[in-house]
Amino acid sequence: MLDTQTAKAALTDRANSNTITPAQVEAMLQNVKGTTLASIVQVTDVASVAAAHKANKVQKVTKASIQLFNNVADYNNVYAAAVKRTASQIADNSAAAVAGFEQQDNYFAHTATFSLVQNKKDASKHYLFAIYNNADSLYFINNTLATKQEVAALLQPAAARKLLEDTSIVHNKTHDIMHTVQVRTIALDSIVQLKAMKQVLAV
Repeated sequence: MLDTQTAKAALTDRANSNTITPAQVEAMLQNVKGTTLASIVQVTDVASVAAAHKANKVQKVTKASIQLFNNVADYNNVYAAAVKRTASQIADNSAAAVAGFEQQDNYFAHTATFSLVQNKKDASKHYLFAIYNNADSLYFINNTLATKQEVAALLQPAAARKLLEDTSIVHNKTHDIMHTVQVRTIALDSIVQLKAMKQVLAV
């Protein structure tokens, strides 16, 4: 559970110039064999603010339980297996479509540390590749706690609708299947705290 005090502290930490480095993540995950449970606290700027409200600073603080990976064969073995496992439990899916699911190419590439990925076009941009177990978020407008509805009122229509959707179902249009795997590539410079392998990284 993310409380207001923790969220406000995260905003303060995010405002400094410190970031968690790729070398720190590599050291933290070097002994992971397959998968490990972890938790993060991150701060992101909310995108798609409508032009009339651009003067507002809208931020999202998230605390999440995640799975991180290392020493695994390839992305498809991690992500595709998870998708097929959850998709097979949804009755509306075609069994053939589920069996035929393959991961498409992405903008990022895995490094020697599997859950540390980098942008293919800009190798200086690093992300944490993770599958989410659960997450709790709080929103702030100009550093003041806000509801989802208050944030939605400042966004472009499509972004507002997406924010207010309450579903854990993901629809893969390419294969026309539904699943519940929430995979994210989290910019390292948005993370203010990462806990894994009995270690803590913080800015």
